[in-house]
Amino acid sequence: MPANRFDVVIVGGGHSGLVAAGYLAGAGLSVAVLEGGPRLGGPAATIEFMPGYRSTIANSPGSLEPKIVRDLELERFGLRFQPIDPTLVHPLADGSLFVGWRDKARTQKQIDGFAPGEAARYDALFAYVEAFARKLGISVFREPPTLQELVRNITSLEDQEAFGRIFFGSARDLFDEFELAWQTQTIIAPMAVVGGNFTPSTPGTPINLLTRPLSLASLAAAAGDDPRRMPLRGSTGMPVGGMGAITDSMAASARARGADLRTNTPVDRILIEGGVARGVVTPAGEEFLAPVVVATCNPRRTIVDLLRDEAEWEGFRGKMRRRPMTGKAFKVVLALDGVPTWAATPPDACPIALASAQFRIAPSIDYLEASHAEMQQGRISDKPVVWGLCPSLTAPELAPDGKHVMSLNVGTAPYRLAEGDWKVERERLARRTIAAVAEWMPGLPDLIRDWRCLDPEDFEREFGLVEANMTHGDLAAWNQFWMRPLPGLHAYRTPTPGLYLSGNGTWPGNFISGLAGHNASHAVLDDLEAARDGAARRVSAFGD
Repeated sequence: MPANRFDVVIVGGGHSGLVAAGYLAGAGLSVAVLEGGPRLGGPAATIEFMPGYRSTIANSPGSLEPKIVRDLELERFGLRFQPIDPTLVHPLADGSLFVGWRDKARTQKQIDGFAPGEAARYDALFAYVEAFARKLGISVFREPPTLQELVRNITSLEDQEAFGRIFFGSARDLFDEFELAWQTQTIIAPMAVVGGNFTPSTPGTPINLLTRPLSLASLAAAAGDDPRRMPLRGSTGMPVGGMGAITDSMAASARARGADLRTNTPVDRILIEGGVARGVVTPAGEEFLAPVVVATCNPRRTIVDLLRDEAEWEGFRGKMRRRPMTGKAFKVVLALDGVPTWAATPPDACPIALASAQFRIAPSIDYLEASHAEMQQGRISDKPVVWGLCPSLTAPELAPDGKHVMSLNVGTAPYRLAEGDWKVERERLARRTIAAVAEWMPGLPDLIRDWRCLDPEDFEREFGLVEANMTHGDLAAWNQFWMRPLPGLHAYRTPTPGLYLSGNGTWPGNFISGLAGHNASHAVLDDLEAARDGAARRVSAFGD
């Protein structure tokens, strides 16, 4: 085959592009993945933030689908998980620490300490959400359901009530319905707001609690330790070697199946000839020709920029320009001289084990509400919400001997500031972030030898994240299913034959699940098989 001619060209080498490449190359197709940046893996790629100190943008592998790990044989290509225990630490406004243990009884005992019978109410909430996910009868391993498919099983009054609470009510209202204690609301609420520009009181936020229940309803757990069984994040464990090991194994799997993976190869536009996709062209004019193009970048980038010359896409371009995309990415990475420790360490817990777990700084649901509200107003919060991890405690190679690296993701950084600019405000938010963590880890400031931060403009410029949106559009009820990324573009296929969409901007969104890459690649394979079957039938009819 001549150079730069393939069966499939994939635009973007993040995890979705690598997953799609693995499936498509595994089906015998010649595949090229074109990544504009210097590394594969997107937010899960290992980056040296300071000399000798490495981490990733993403901290948690909690949504990675076990099916994709099996299908692409990622363990064969080096992916291993360490089942750390505890999995989560969450400080509470009363000065205590909530610790998410792998031992369910131990965690339940702690939750019952919030209020008599609280563990039963906590379990009842998640049982309610899981039952609703099963009732919907949809699968996350295929194109999103239409409205008719989504509601076809919602027949009883109880079903309709659940639908209303989850799709139209707020997370806070749902918690109140189950009479949850404020501590329990505090540890659940971050999961309802992590994927968007909203607060726990925003209608539709309970839909974010469906992530694991919908996966389990789509494909039953194969083993007792399937991480999807645990509602709290972190249960997957941490990858040996850090988060970058996930996308490293995906890239290795795709290469072993014959995919051609290229970095520093940006795409300037998608080639459309005669109304069908023919490939892509780089800014330098180099063409990569293929009858199938899969775009995994933000759909606004694909539709507004890469298809800018296509008149038939004008209607979609207008809608995509108006589509809300405002994100909230901000990161602080700390180079530490030692192991940070929690002030309120329970007497029966190992300080090193606690320091190894993922953690959140959002000590009450009111704190979370206020911080998100300030973000929506374009203000830097005095009390930022922080999602943190010290990855070098489970992957020592990420820092020099005896040193550690701490990765802090701020969940409430406004993309557009009401006053000032990020050149000035970035340091102010970074210092507030460190102070917010140090309130619970008092010795942290004395351990810091260096630090670096990335503001929303850095994320957009260096990582191609449109408006610093990690999920390429809010994970809100109005922006899911047939609405993601736009009606008419929701099933991975587009009106242009041969052109497909993937990535976090397509259903079901999420972070590092791999689902969009899985589903888009299967849409391609289904269409190719249908075309072959149609051609065979035409040949047979002609022969008759």
